Amino acid sequence: MDFRLLGEIEVRSGGRPLDVGTPRQQVVLAALVVDARRPIALEALVDRVWDHDPPASARTVLYAHLSRIRGLLRQAAAPGGGLTARIERRHAGYVLDVDPELVDLHRFRRLVEQGADRQRDDESRAAALAEALGLWRGEPLAGLSGEWAAQIRASCHRRRLDAVVWWAQAEFRLGRPTAVISAVPDLTAEYPLAEPLECVLIQALHAAGRGAEALDRYGVVRRRLAEELGADPGEELRTVYQTVLRGDPPPPGEAGAALRTVRPGPLWSRAAASPPAVAHRWADPVSVGSGASVGAPSGVGARTPACTTAPRPGSTGTPSSPEVPLGHLDAAAIDTSSSRQRVRTTRRRALLTFLVAVPAAAGSAHVLRRDESDGPQAASVELARELFAAAEAFDQEGRARDARATVMDAVRLWDELVRLDPDRNGPPLAPAVLRALGRAGVDFSVLRPALLSWLGDPVHTPYPAISQVILLRGWRFTAPVLLDAVVWNYEHTPEVTSPRDVADVHTDVLKAAVLENTRTRHGTQVTEFDQLLKP
Repeated sequence: MDFRLLGEIEVRSGGRPLDVGTPRQQVVLAALVVDARRPIALEALVDRVWDHDPPASARTVLYAHLSRIRGLLRQAAAPGGGLTARIERRHAGYVLDVDPELVDLHRFRRLVEQGADRQRDDESRAAALAEALGLWRGEPLAGLSGEWAAQIRASCHRRRLDAVVWWAQAEFRLGRPTAVISAVPDLTAEYPLAEPLECVLIQALHAAGRGAEALDRYGVVRRRLAEELGADPGEELRTVYQTVLRGDPPPPGEAGAALRTVRPGPLWSRAAASPPAVAHRWADPVSVGSGASVGAPSGVGARTPACTTAPRPGSTGTPSSPEVPLGHLDAAAIDTSSSRQRVRTTRRRALLTFLVAVPAAAGSAHVLRRDESDGPQAASVELARELFAAAEAFDQEGRARDARATVMDAVRLWDELVRLDPDRNGPPLAPAVLRALGRAGVDFSVLRPALLSWLGDPVHTPYPAISQVILLRGWRFTAPVLLDAVVWNYEHTPEVTSPRDVADVHTDVLKAAVLENTRTRHGTQVTEFDQLLKP
């Protein structure tokens, strides 16, 4: 038995595909497989299937889908004798108990982690990344609609682009630029505005002694960026161009190793046709693994499940303690004159950030960092800051629609970054998150350093998940709402699990928590959540 998500959803047994049911049933199956061996609350499953707007009969329908999926798993196990996957009902939710190695998505993630491991030699890294890329059969979760499925797809595309760039760099160091020249053009056709791919391709052409082609390629990319984004190539791409133009040797350790004649095999199956490039350039991109967690196999990069029993700062007397001084969100002043210049291209660049493996700060194109351990994350953190600053500038200019869209981009990138490395990426972004919450009318009554710490810790606190929902939904409150009190109210709602993921936040419970806060703090008589929102 094996599960395939990197393309149309398939469950195969004995080499033959089985009937996976209706698209809605496939979403339920995918939700379980993506978070294999991790409990998913029933409410979270409902949200993933119906996008936070379920019908009255949602639970009944979901139970029916789960029953049919159990039958599918029994059918898949029959040829081999013995159940290799089963759905269990636990206190924290439903769990698909299956070996992650039976799921192409989890194998893909494991292999990419191996390829990113700088302790490994380049040969094994290149082999692991090539194997990972070979698992792709087309658009992940193809044919499934909804916000959750879109978030998973976006996360997969980012990791795929990471893998291609790292693979190309390993091939450079091994002195095999022709392998890159053979494989990368297919990806540049799918992601025509992803500058990291163009960087490695131009470097490969230069290293292979095809300087004229490298210069021509740069000209094509420059014109494309101007037409599509109204922007010039980024700093790294310009640097690569100048290297080729001067005829300098490729940078040591990248494409500068001694060249060897190789006969590269296909990096991934050409048979799996990918969707048109325009399909990967959304007007309102979703992130950033985004509210949906892609479960990592064997603990690699895995996040603590939503049912974690780790200490929760929001549950230890934080709300309205008499000895704690009242805080307020102070929106830091930004240089709007210099921001306006960045803002012109920041929004358009943000649309591509979630499709590019190694994004950079706004004001330059998405560049390829040679330092694989440091550059990508540092560049992404800087871009997230730029997006939050751009949203603030839009707000000050009265461009509410642009401000909200840019905040959504920033929040999704923030979510991806704290998933990747909360200790490193959470603290530098927390102040920008606080300013964004302040503009939404959210205040707090705990010490600011504590709140900054909680906003950067999605593993042990629900603050990031709840804050992300508030910002993603574009709520702006007419009266100040205390974030710590809302979290406390949410966590003390009976039979509700403290969320660690956007997809696990129950919107109705969150609205009730906000209403309760306004009633206890301001004595309002508001009974409908929408009455608290600015028009």
